[in-house]
Amino acid sequence: MASTRWNITPDEHAFIEKHQAHITRAKLTEMLNDEFDQNLSVEQVRSYTKRNQLNRVIKTMVDDGNELSWILRRQADTPRNELTAMFNKRFGKSLSISQMNGYCQRKGLYMDDLIRNRKPVGTVKRHGRFLNIKINATEWQTLHRFVWEQHHGKKVPDGFMIVFADGNPDNVDDIENLVCVRETISLTINHTNKANTDDPDLNKAIMLTESLNAMVRDYVKSQQTKSIKKDYHCE
Repeated sequence: MASTRWNITPDEHAFIEKHQAHITRAKLTEMLNDEFDQNLSVEQVRSYTKRNQLNRVIKTMVDDGNELSWILRRQADTPRNELTAMFNKRFGKSLSISQMNGYCQRKGLYMDDLIRNRKPVGTVKRHGRFLNIKINATEWQTLHRFVWEQHHGKKVPDGFMIVFADGNPDNVDDIENLVCVRETISLTINHTNKANTDDPDLNKAIMLTESLNAMVRDYVKSQQTKSIKKDYHCE
């Protein structure tokens, strides 16, 4: 459907001149439609600004006058996602959270530690495939590893990892589902001797067997290395 012809008014032109430099054409169109009860398309607004040489200024997303002063008064105790939303609403802009974060860093502006780390210790949240738990003021740990270590009263040994007998990374409450195995068997249990059956006990048996095999191979290899060193030792 063809767009309705737009006979721009002086007020609309002045509005565009005032706001266009630091926002996307989609945002400018939305603002124009709201302000003047229009039904303009993004392409109409983009064409008009191009014909009138009204160009966006990409590098100066925030001016160092009123906008910087506004940020200075709020940034220390406001998370960046909230600060960005408030700023865009106040100044009619469309900064992303990463742009706001980058601007604040370039200006040496940082949130107070209490705000940055306001989630309490013990908070659980998802990060990718796994659940993480906050273990102190600044550190997070995968929840399955944390549960295993708390239950056994020790750290997961170097070179080992925690895997799930039933294949469900959210099932961390059942300690029997958390299996400590050699990291080197990851390829084996995922491709060669797959531990992904419908029987968690069978999966666990496969995992532990392959882990034991890996430990035996490492031991044999270490003994062979010792033997070679002894044979080449000159008395």
